[in-house]
Amino acid sequence: MTRAALTFLALLSAIPIATAAPKLAPASKVKEMLGDVGVMANANDDRCTVSLYEDKVEQGYRLTFYEDNNACAKAFPVMAKVVAWRVYTDGSMSFAAADGADLVTFRKGKGYKRFAVKKVDGIERIWSAQEVAE
Repeated sequence: MTRAALTFLALLSAIPIATAAPKLAPASKVKEMLGDVGVMANANDDRCTVSLYEDKVEQGYRLTFYEDNNACAKAFPVMAKVVAWRVYTDGSMSFAAADGADLVTFRKGKGYKRFAVKKVDGIERIWSAQEVAE
């Protein structure tokens, strides 16, 4: 190989390869999670409740907090940064920050349950209120 070809290959190998980001799916993909959802550290935790909607917002889909003196932010400080929620085509969900970063990501569990891929501020799971009702 020529010196120019080797130099080109060396430069090419230094370029980071972008990994494909998961694709956003419509909120209806996880219909069972729409509505009131408990953000929990364990199965008996009821300190933080959010409502998930299908309405699109800049960073995903709209959510609102059941504010009780900033209960969610007090229980889980990361929740103070959450401005939206997302669902991806693979069925995973996340809470998103204003800058577009996924703050807490959840994998699908059984029924109306989702489990944190990695605990953040103690958040282990989210459960739809439908789970409690059924």
